[in-house]
Amino acid sequence: MRQTRFVFIVVITLSIFLLVAHPGQSRDHLHQFTMENGLKVILQGNRTSAVVALQVWVKVGSADEKNDEAGMCHFIEHMIFKGTEKRKVGEMAKEIESLGGSINAYTSYDQTVYHITIASRYADIALDILSDAIQRSVFDPSELEKEREVILEEIRMGEDDPSRKLFRQTMATAFQSHPYGRPIIGYEKTIRAITRDQMLSFFKRWYTPDRIFFVAAGDFDLQEMERKARDSFKDFKRSSKRFPERVKEPNQKEVRSNLTFGNFKETYLQMAVPITSVTHEDTPGLDVIEQILGGGETSRLAQKVKLEKGLVHSISASAYTPKDPGLFIIGATLQAENLEKAIEEILKEVNRLIQEGVTAEELYRVRVNVESGLIYDRQTVQGQARKLGYYEAATGNIEFEKEYMRKISLLQSEDIKRIGEKYFKPSQWNISLLGPSEKADGLKKISLNAVIEKAGSPDISIGQKTSPRASKTVLNNGIRLIVKENRYVPLVSIQLSFLAGVRFEEEAQNGINQFMAVMINKGTEKQTSLEIAKKVERMAGSLSGFSGYNSFGLSFTFLSQHFDEAMALLGEVIKHPSFDADEMEKRRRSILASIRQQEDNLSSMVFKLFRKVLYEKHPYRMDTIGTLDSVKKITQKDLKEYYRRIATPENMVITIVGDVDLKQVTSAVQNEFGKMQKIGFAHPEIPKEPPLQKTRRSESYKEKEQAHFVLGFPGGTVLNGDRYALDVLDAALSGMGGRLFYELRDKQSLAYALAFISNVNLDPGYICVYMGTHPDKIETAIAGVLRELKKVKDEGLTGDEVERAKRYLIGNFEIGLQTNGAHARQMSGDELMGLGYDHLERYPGEIQKVTREDVHRMAKKYFNLDAYALAIIRPSEAKKQ
Repeated sequence: MRQTRFVFIVVITLSIFLLVAHPGQSRDHLHQFTMENGLKVILQGNRTSAVVALQVWVKVGSADEKNDEAGMCHFIEHMIFKGTEKRKVGEMAKEIESLGGSINAYTSYDQTVYHITIASRYADIALDILSDAIQRSVFDPSELEKEREVILEEIRMGEDDPSRKLFRQTMATAFQSHPYGRPIIGYEKTIRAITRDQMLSFFKRWYTPDRIFFVAAGDFDLQEMERKARDSFKDFKRSSKRFPERVKEPNQKEVRSNLTFGNFKETYLQMAVPITSVTHEDTPGLDVIEQILGGGETSRLAQKVKLEKGLVHSISASAYTPKDPGLFIIGATLQAENLEKAIEEILKEVNRLIQEGVTAEELYRVRVNVESGLIYDRQTVQGQARKLGYYEAATGNIEFEKEYMRKISLLQSEDIKRIGEKYFKPSQWNISLLGPSEKADGLKKISLNAVIEKAGSPDISIGQKTSPRASKTVLNNGIRLIVKENRYVPLVSIQLSFLAGVRFEEEAQNGINQFMAVMINKGTEKQTSLEIAKKVERMAGSLSGFSGYNSFGLSFTFLSQHFDEAMALLGEVIKHPSFDADEMEKRRRSILASIRQQEDNLSSMVFKLFRKVLYEKHPYRMDTIGTLDSVKKITQKDLKEYYRRIATPENMVITIVGDVDLKQVTSAVQNEFGKMQKIGFAHPEIPKEPPLQKTRRSESYKEKEQAHFVLGFPGGTVLNGDRYALDVLDAALSGMGGRLFYELRDKQSLAYALAFISNVNLDPGYICVYMGTHPDKIETAIAGVLRELKKVKDEGLTGDEVERAKRYLIGNFEIGLQTNGAHARQMSGDELMGLGYDHLERYPGEIQKVTREDVHRMAKKYFNLDAYALAIIRPSEAKKQ
């Protein structure tokens, strides 16, 4: 399923994922060796999909920098793909994207990772690019200055993102000596001060083969890949420098707090205590505590503090255990007035866990979820490579998972109590908060030390198989059933879809589909929300509703051994939802909080404004989540009546993909859903949008650092033949290798975030360019976008651009269909929209047919430069200038 590709130059990983491998996994296709220069190579063969993931892991991260080097690793990450001795700026990304692959990198505290995922037929090209970049980057002076500006914009953009800002504040509060207290991205003063000579010295000193390892996973021959890896890295010289040791963090002796106030709509809270590193013997127990306290809807904090008490809008827990000792973080969003009571209730739940321990059922659920982690992770080769890389980088042992799993399986309630008591001490808490300026006086009056003191201390491998084709059956009542067998992993994904969504909504009930999606799995006539959630967890599954602009439905993924139980549960949820009034009020609070939080996400807000500018009559002008007014007014009766209208057999598509037997599935669906009665599905009349006759412009002013705009036109439809040529146009102008990125971002440094989007819908969608830029550059950036679109309209694209885009679409399409869930979503959506469930088999051929002339015709047809919609969000200071 294709997603909008916002082009952000760097992906910063702010959390370490403990990806647990299954103890019984075959190691027959795993091979590792160390070259003479010290570079380690880890190879994992997997011939089930024609895809490979290649990754270079550098065991140097931001925590290895000196204070005056803060941000150096992240800066280097920006420069690595900016030209080598044999490749010019932009060529690496352009070459990979032209083959349908993806190329990117990320920096963390402990390592920097450069990675490519691509169709296996192009593995040699990807390996050459990756090895070339890590060994022979030129660090071009002019590109370095451009990237410096991009990173400075990124730092400013981070100030507009509450979650990033809060995490950095929490780390700085808890780590006052250890380098984890510095932001990975660095500071404005250090980024401005870093010179090319400093960067080259740092790079040559530490980015050496004895501190680097190469990971490859996917469709290749192990011996052949070993030969190619040895050849690619044979000239890489090792270092004689001794790696510096990090400063240790002294023991914390008292509560620390850090409160920041600004233009926030919500109050954002994190509470953290120092804990262990990933290899410590207590880490498995802390991971279990994470799941029991804050791991999903059934967790104690979600049940008590969010749903029962209603003190927070969202709450979660994370045991962050990197290479050095980390933090246990409890995060929540809430109303400022509830802060004191919320902290009290959170600490009560922590203390209750330490005093009473955990139940056998809770331990069982956690074990099942941990053990199922590998099964889900094995679905993609990039997931396999990431798991191997993380274990090697963080622990030095790719077999680390075996001991970890053994410890998880042995944990008892007394162990959890002991570990909890050891780390959750009153003097160890760090309280980090972002709050609205208008609430500052009230929040400052709260004595956080007193709140914590009041809570008190507790008392004490498989061969490649031919993928079978999908089949379609229509039940007598009109339900369309699509089944595809995939026996590679013991997972089943079900997508159950209805035509619905914003397209069917009235202004007064805007958001009813999203509300219904939130409520659909929150109780039936026989079972409560919690009972359903526990059943799903016992299946190591996930069950959730979804809604969009054209559809509504459920997604259900679970281990195949639970198929019969899962089908019975799905049938009950679909046929007998209760839309319980008490549950509705709990979820309404969360939805209203999410609507308010949109104000803090300017990229989301600018698209919301753009839709209102572009559409005057069509429901697509509305947001999927609804408005504060509309969501407040939706009643239980509204939900039940609306659901009854759309949840009819004639409007239902059930798609099942995974470890199943076609005959058994057909029989099970017939038994569970075959008796649903036809009641007639009435397609509502959709208002038609009149043509856009002139340019419409709307601006909104926010107290933020960055400016954002979307400029666009009415677009195509799902069933219109134009959509394939529009997809090619989209791919050609998008991405780091695309024309817009090169002209507006690389050459002119106008954008930090940039995307070209062709959004096709059942009714005409839109074509647009999104950009995040500095407020001083916004008019120049808009003029630049119009100029580039005019060039495309007048001259078209080059043949090379079109062919590159086609290869990208086809290759990316293959990569995106590795999981059962992806197949189920794609086939279900295509069938529902009228394309046919087998459209995914025809799509590559349709893209292949697109010509340069077809793409040029699309640009001339849709790029009306005299009549476009323009939405702008910028700081209010810009209004005064």
